[in-house]
Amino acid sequence: MYLKEIKAHGFKSFAEKIEIDLSNGINGIVGPNGSGKSNIVDAIRWVLGEQSVKSLRGEGAMTDVIFSGSKSRGASNSASVTLVFDNSDKYLPVEYTEVSIKRKVYKDGVNEYFLNGEKCRLKDIQDILLDSGIAKESFNIISQGKIEEILSNKPSERRIIFEEAAGVLKYKRRKEEALRKLEKTHDNIARADDIIKELEIQVKPLKEQKEKALKYIDLTDELKKIEVALITDDITQISEKLEQNKEIMNKLNNELVSLSTMNSTNEAQITSYKLQISKLEETYNIKQKEYIEKTTKVEKINSQKEILLERKKYEVEDTKLHEEILRLKEEELRYKKDLSSIEFDIKEKIKIEQQIDDDLQKFTTAMNQKKKEKQKLEQILTETIRKENKLKLEINTLKESIETNQTLPLSVKSVLDNIRLKNIHTTLGKLLEVEEKYTKAITTALGASSNYVVVEDEQAAKEAISFLKQNQNGRVTFLPLTTIQPRFIDQKTIDFLHQFPSFIAIASSLVQYHPKYKNVVESQLGNTIIVDTIDNATILSQKINYRYRIITLDGELINVGGSITGGITKTINPFQLKYTLESYLKENLKQLNEIKVLEEQINEMDYQWKALEDEYYLKNKEKIEINEYIHQRLSSKEEMMNRLERITSSIEGNNHLLNHSLSKEEEAILNSYYQALEEKEHILHEIEKIKQEKYTIQEQLEEYEHQVREKNSLYNSKSKELKNLEIENNRYDVKLDMLLVTLNETYTLTYEKAKNEYFLTMDKEDARNKVNILKRDIREIGPVNLNAPEEYAKVSTRYEFLISQKEDLIKAENVLLDIIHEMDEVMKTEFLSSFEQIRKKFNETFQELFKGGSADLKLSDPSNILETGIEIIASPPGKKLTTISLLSGGEKTFTAISLLFAILKSREVPFCIFDEVEAALDEANVNSFGEYLVKLKEKTQFILITHKKKTMEYVDVLYGITMQESGVSKLVSVRLEDLK
Repeated sequence: MYLKEIKAHGFKSFAEKIEIDLSNGINGIVGPNGSGKSNIVDAIRWVLGEQSVKSLRGEGAMTDVIFSGSKSRGASNSASVTLVFDNSDKYLPVEYTEVSIKRKVYKDGVNEYFLNGEKCRLKDIQDILLDSGIAKESFNIISQGKIEEILSNKPSERRIIFEEAAGVLKYKRRKEEALRKLEKTHDNIARADDIIKELEIQVKPLKEQKEKALKYIDLTDELKKIEVALITDDITQISEKLEQNKEIMNKLNNELVSLSTMNSTNEAQITSYKLQISKLEETYNIKQKEYIEKTTKVEKINSQKEILLERKKYEVEDTKLHEEILRLKEEELRYKKDLSSIEFDIKEKIKIEQQIDDDLQKFTTAMNQKKKEKQKLEQILTETIRKENKLKLEINTLKESIETNQTLPLSVKSVLDNIRLKNIHTTLGKLLEVEEKYTKAITTALGASSNYVVVEDEQAAKEAISFLKQNQNGRVTFLPLTTIQPRFIDQKTIDFLHQFPSFIAIASSLVQYHPKYKNVVESQLGNTIIVDTIDNATILSQKINYRYRIITLDGELINVGGSITGGITKTINPFQLKYTLESYLKENLKQLNEIKVLEEQINEMDYQWKALEDEYYLKNKEKIEINEYIHQRLSSKEEMMNRLERITSSIEGNNHLLNHSLSKEEEAILNSYYQALEEKEHILHEIEKIKQEKYTIQEQLEEYEHQVREKNSLYNSKSKELKNLEIENNRYDVKLDMLLVTLNETYTLTYEKAKNEYFLTMDKEDARNKVNILKRDIREIGPVNLNAPEEYAKVSTRYEFLISQKEDLIKAENVLLDIIHEMDEVMKTEFLSSFEQIRKKFNETFQELFKGGSADLKLSDPSNILETGIEIIASPPGKKLTTISLLSGGEKTFTAISLLFAILKSREVPFCIFDEVEAALDEANVNSFGEYLVKLKEKTQFILITHKKKTMEYVDVLYGITMQESGVSKLVSVRLEDLK
């Protein structure tokens, strides 16, 4: 391999583009001082990656290498240099036979590198050139003053030339990189240790907090499941109890209003009774007074009568006859009085009898009316019972149809009825509860999937399918809980739908079901939209580009893609069957209540009719007794009239015996007496009648008051019952509010959601005990950091990661140490081997160039091969062995050139650049230098920058660098081989 071409443009003094074609022999570049010939070396070193502006003889930034302009030329915008290598021998580890390396810098300081025209990194170029003997600091590029540096440098600094020659520079660089990595690894381990120590302080408390939080979460989750279910059950029972109490309270209120109304009537009636008694008492007092007056009058008349009769006894002739007549007369008057009393009594009894007849007629009419009402109620009862029996038959038929799956396809029914098949749940339709207004929409949404059978897993489905095949029972679609995945409508579409009032909901949200069937339900209903009407459905379907099914409340369907389905379906609606059954059950309950009410009304009719019948019987009995009494009185009247007639005849016969009958005075006094006596008896009779009437009214009053007291007691009892119910309802209301607040504030749940998602699976008392135990356990836990599991997971993950990283870093550190040790051994071996070879070649080359003498190389610290410096010992002919510091300038230069040639003989390099290295040599030594170059040019290409004519004689191609224009270098080439 050799350097085939150098191209430069805008680099330093090369304002114009230059191309230097080099031979693989000896190439010379000459020119006066200041012409820019040394810029060629700078250009080569720059393109090989030199980053030191000072080394490139610049002052500030890398942009100093860009042509800065002259009096006649403007400054360049960039500088670029390209080296083209002939790689036919594959010296460089690439597939190309020609390799070009280019570097370009812009005025903004941006550097670009190119490899064969492709942009690359400097590192990519250095990796290719590594260990090739081509590098910006390599011994094959000797710029001005480098010879003196080789000789004047400290032994330790001189080492680098030997390392490059030994080929260990790449190992050294790798070692340096490994050491940097090792240092970085140490830093990383230290940082990891610091963080690990910090995390160790956190991990243990966080672990305890995590375990505490997890226990708390487990307990609160268990508490939530039980307490929410318990609260929900309590709310349901309290709500039911409140409704029952309200019904009872309404009934009690109605009864109390009725009793209150009756109470007012009762008071009026009692007042009426008391008023009647008061009037009777007044009448009684009057009659009693009249009776006393009549009694006094009777006694007075009786005294007058006795005096008169006694006196008349002495005036008559026949005293005995007169006494007889007087006796008969008194008896006649007495019978007349008694007869009058009997007639009066008969009239009174007849009046009573007439009143009884009126009452009996009223009772008969009332009884007939009650009988008709009862017959009517019995007819209604019979019809209601007939309807109830008919409805009960329909309910039993519908129940049997639902329970025995009569409405399902035969294939589905055969699977559900087969008790040998395990893990079969039921049809999808039977798992759902739907409000009646949504049944058409949901039925349409489900379609045939309403009869899909939900099973526990795939195995259950396989066994059922095998059963269907064996028995040729048709086909069934199964929905395994373990495999079915939900389907959804994207959130963006949902947000869009909420803008329209016609949008009702997603179908899956309109049904209630057990949470474990969530995936199954959403797989069938999760991507279906429910709206109100077909017109709005059409509009919404267009707006969402027909991407989802839309169904109306009447069951019209707009399918994905835009097809529309509608009309009347004859498919059995499973949800409507439930609602029909519920409706029948409610109607049946209503009929049973009606039957109960009718029976109670009929029983009340019977009771009222029996009461009327009893009243009728008593009245009729009273009438019979009065009739008998009247009959007796009439018999007494007839008997008395007969006796009166006999007495009257006796009186008339006796009157004929006397000239004069009773005197007018006697008759008058007797008539007055018996008249007064009759009036007295009448008054006594009226008094007795009043007393009887008063007694009757008092009995009625007492009976009525007794009834009123019973009603008042009933009123008080019902009032108390109502008050107790109100207190109980108030307690229930407070408890209900507390339960709802607990659901909302503690668990963020509504009653409906809790009812649908949480179910009580144990006895309520056991559940309450469990809740108390869980709450006690939670209290005992104390304060809890609920973020602890997440924090612990993060910290522990980081802690474990860092522990793992630290272990990896320690492993990496050990690997790096192994690599460094291995490279140290390689470098020692390679360095010593190369050193001994160069040492031998150096002595040979020195003797050849100096025509005698001797030279040697020594290690300044043989015990430390990796860092030892190198001492150069040279003894030209005729001089004793001494250090190079004692040599003349020319001898030093020639000694350094001898060392370089020795290195070149020991380590082959593709090209070598000497920038005026022979400037200090005399003509004889230059001649020796040139001859030695000719010996080596077969293996190494030489590029000499010189101004010595003798040196120019040995070059094959000569380039001249001139500066015809101030500040601008130009190239002139001469192929000396042709001239020779």
